[in-house]
Amino acid sequence: MQKIWPLLTLLLCATASAELRANIARDTPPGQATMKVYDGEKLLFQATTQGLNAVTESKFSPDGKWLVNFTEQGYVQLWNVPTGARVRTFFSSTRLMKADFTPDSQRLLLNFWGDRLTLEQQKSWEQYHSSMWTLEPLQRLGKVNGTRWWDSRYTGNVHFDAAGERMVTASFRRYEGQAAAVWNAKTGALIATLPRLLYPAEARARGAGDRGSTDARLSPDGSRVLVRYVDGRLAEYDANTGHLLKVRGTVADTGTALEQFAREGR
Repeated sequence: MQKIWPLLTLLLCATASAELRANIARDTPPGQATMKVYDGEKLLFQATTQGLNAVTESKFSPDGKWLVNFTEQGYVQLWNVPTGARVRTFFSSTRLMKADFTPDSQRLLLNFWGDRLTLEQQKSWEQYHSSMWTLEPLQRLGKVNGTRWWDSRYTGNVHFDAAGERMVTASFRRYEGQAAAVWNAKTGALIATLPRLLYPAEARARGAGDRGSTDARLSPDGSRVLVRYVDGRLAEYDANTGHLLKVRGTVADTGTALEQFAREGR
């Protein structure tokens, strides 16, 4: 008896059209998958390809024009939503952790990681790295490249300022190094790294289970950054220099505080 995988619903558009969604039915037909893209209850288009069977995450651009499908193994598909056409497919042979559109829907940030690679795969990672891409056509603009190799290997989410000129990435892998980094969202050039707040020696000794920063937001004008730490502390930094401006202490709802800072700068 043929096994039919459950329908995988991937909804990831929060601005221009919150009703956009991509439903992927795996092994339908066997060995392939069928994707149906909807705007609310209206079917925009559907497609059946073998590559869709491997997709683990999908994201729509803020303007609703683009859909990116990808897997952690480095498989990427870009679709034009109005036409229903698959624009490009490629496989990087390195891990792809995240994909994020810029607020103007003109560029795509792909966060490739290069750990646990063979020599040939390392060459591929050097080609892709964490990088900014144009969408028409889909081609790489350049690496998101810091002073040190780990600057660009962010493990948290990426967030943009209101104009989409700057972005901030948080990294919670270790106590050492930066809490976050600020980048030019058009070129991928590093603007500043934000040093971590000091942690007690006993906290550092407990290891990776008690990591430092967990998230960060830019103020609307992109001049300041608010960083959240695992213990609930909030710290504000100058986005141009990386200098610590003040430690706000802890609040009951750090998530709300971050979103308010992104909206209002306070």
